[in-house]
Amino acid sequence: MLTLSDIVILLPRWSRSVLPFWKRFVQAWDDLYGVAQKLVDRRMAELKAQVCSGEPAEGMYLTYLLSSDKMSRAEVYISVTELMLGGVDTTSNTLSWALYHLARDQRVQDRLHSEVESVCPARKQPSTGDLSRMPYLKAIIKETLRLYPVVHGNGRFVSENEVVLDDYWFPKKVGTLIALIAD
Repeated sequence: MLTLSDIVILLPRWSRSVLPFWKRFVQAWDDLYGVAQKLVDRRMAELKAQVCSGEPAEGMYLTYLLSSDKMSRAEVYISVTELMLGGVDTTSNTLSWALYHLARDQRVQDRLHSEVESVCPARKQPSTGDLSRMPYLKAIIKETLRLYPVVHGNGRFVSENEVVLDDYWFPKKVGTLIALIAD
C-alpha cells in the first residue's frame, strides 16, 4: 500500500482503468481494513467478556472509541486502519532515532529513566495522565522530530546563527524543520 501510494498519486485518473496500480492500491487498502476489522472485533469480544463477568471495561484509545457512541463501528474500523498505516513509518522512525541518541548519551538516558520511574514505578503501563507528567520524555520526542521529521517533502532550515522564535531556541548549524501555518 505504501509503495503504491507514490505511484497512484502521480498517474492521471484515466489510467486507473488501464494500468494495474490503482486496483492493487485499492486491494491493499481493503486488506489493511480487514486486519483492522479483525482487531477491532477481537477487542469488542474481549470488552463484552469483561462486562459479562462483572469487570469494568478497561483499556485506552480503542476501548474509548468502542465504548462511546461518538463513532459508528464502520468509522472505528476506518480510524484504526488509518492509525495502523500512519503509525508504521512515523512511530518506528521517531523511536529509532530517539533510541539511537539515547544510546549515545548516558546522562540523558539516566535522566529519562529517572523521570519514567518516578511517574510509572514498577514498570506500570503509563496512562494519558502519566504521560503529561513526563516533560523530559516529551522534550526528547519533540527534539527527535525536529531533527528527523517523519513527513517527507518539508524543507529544513540551517542557520549560521542561533535563532529564537516565539521563545523556542534553535541552535546554529542544526537542520530545523520550519512549518508555516496560515490562519
